[in-house]
Amino acid sequence: MYLNPRIISQSLGAVFLLICSILPLRSQTSPTIDKIRKTKTLVVSVNEFYDPFYIENPLPDYPGLDVEVAQEYADFLGVELKVIPLRTFDQHARMLEKGDTQIVLAGLSSTLTRFRDAYFTDPYLTSTPSALVRRSSLPPEPEGQIVAVQLFRTIMDLQSISGISYSVLSNSSNHNFLKETFPKAQIFSYYTSEAAFNELKKNNVNCFVADSYYILALLQKTPSLNATYLAITGSVQEDHISMAVAKKDIEFIYHLNFFIKEMKRTGKIQKLVNKYFKSNKWVKNTNEP
Repeated sequence: MYLNPRIISQSLGAVFLLICSILPLRSQTSPTIDKIRKTKTLVVSVNEFYDPFYIENPLPDYPGLDVEVAQEYADFLGVELKVIPLRTFDQHARMLEKGDTQIVLAGLSSTLTRFRDAYFTDPYLTSTPSALVRRSSLPPEPEGQIVAVQLFRTIMDLQSISGISYSVLSNSSNHNFLKETFPKAQIFSYYTSEAAFNELKKNNVNCFVADSYYILALLQKTPSLNATYLAITGSVQEDHISMAVAKKDIEFIYHLNFFIKEMKRTGKIQKLVNKYFKSNKWVKNTNEP
């Protein structure tokens, strides 16, 4: 069989160019990880007002879900962890841009709007718009019948109920969901989720909307809420709770994505969910009378 030397030469040249193009990619490092290892400190910003993702003055062994995830990553890198509580996404984004923090771990939902200011990892948790609705605002169950199917499984089931008014955190993904899904409903938005929830307790609205983890946390802090309100947490859309990083280090995102994948594969994320959202051992005061 005759092999054309010119073809062989061209083929070898193409292989050489391919190898040369791959080698730099394989040798790339993350400037962010290099900085973390050089300073021996991982700096993470958290949400100051979102327990149990972050808990101020926590009980022993219950610093908050996001703090525990951050500590796992710091331990993996062999560095110390520094946690900075902040209040708004704008504050988180500015700290990232200036290089004062490396990761935002704040129970954040990734959105296109937030994508303008930061990059997001794969989700480490998935949430959904949920509700805490006053039971007296709902139609009574038929008397003398055993109801085998829950009448209100998701927030979408409230569409058939007239007179429902909603409170929600302003400009949040849940706020946008309400405006799109319930365009004719009375929707009142507030600067904090706590303020929105207080409107429900004061009977100024009859339904408070937040993500499912916020609702579950409220029920852990105050179990007696179940007597007056119905929690509706069935999934209607996927809200991805992700880490946010500065828009300049793709290798760092690859690194974090693999870390998240391993945390989920080994069941560590699920253990933290059980620890904080299926138990109230982290609650300092149960708020019960």
